[in-house]
Amino acid sequence: MKETIKYDACDENSWDLVGGKYPLSNACGQLGQSYQDYHCSEEEKHMECPVDPNMSITAVTHAK
Repeated sequence: MKETIKYDACDENSWDLVGGKYPLSNACGQLGQSYQDYHCSEEEKHMECPVDPNMSITAVTHAK
């Protein structure tokens, strides 16, 4: 079963511990990934948006 269904999460869960804690920076990439460096394939390039350094998000979770 996919985690998003099992845990009612719209995004991935934070797995990458740094110094015994789950840092906020996990939202930008975990386990050596950098999400802002991902790009769409040529056929899907029209759906790609530029990075907005002023963007903010608000989220809720049902994680326990």
